[in-house]
Amino acid sequence: MVNLSRKVFSLGEIRYTWVLLLSIIICIVTFFCDEHLSPDDQIWLAVSYYASFILATIWSVANYAEHIQMNSLYRKQNNIGAYVSQLALNKEDKLELQNYLEDFAADLEQQGRSKEDAAKEAINQFKVKEFLSMSKHTQPFELHGHHYLIGLALLMLFSALLLFILDQAIAPGTLILFIMQVVLAVYGVCFITLFMLYRIVDKLIYRKLKQYFS
Repeated sequence: MVNLSRKVFSLGEIRYTWVLLLSIIICIVTFFCDEHLSPDDQIWLAVSYYASFILATIWSVANYAEHIQMNSLYRKQNNIGAYVSQLALNKEDKLELQNYLEDFAADLEQQGRSKEDAAKEAINQFKVKEFLSMSKHTQPFELHGHHYLIGLALLMLFSALLLFILDQAIAPGTLILFIMQVVLAVYGVCFITLFMLYRIVDKLIYRKLKQYFS
């Protein structure tokens, strides 16, 4: 439960925050102008609303892409111990493999390679020969849980509720407070929807990768 709460409220994992904030600000300003000024020319209002929506869409795609990471087993490695420890082997096989790779790297060092280059080359040679068979159940990408979107949605909805209470207690009917309530509530609901959409995309990617690597 504690671990889940930490994931939900890890808002620092949000990427490209400035794009999201710009989308929210444009939406609030456009909404205010629409309600307060009521201009005859509605074209620029439509453009502003679309700009806010497009920025939010760009943010959702960029944020998702930023959380996709290469599986650690597929990354470039120059530490034999760290690489072997990630493989699905028992303790004895890991020790045997590590000794083999370290001996191979030592031979490369005697040939003039640096320690780092020798370790990297030994790992790469092993990958070419044995990696696919030993890691056939692994996938090349690690996908994020995206729990922070739930935390962000709760923050938005709670902020909208506080503004509603403030509006009713101090100055009922204040336009700017009403607009902020609506925008925050809408974005909060959208974050919940985005969380579900992210999970659907995750499952589709996992399914495709499973079919490809099985």
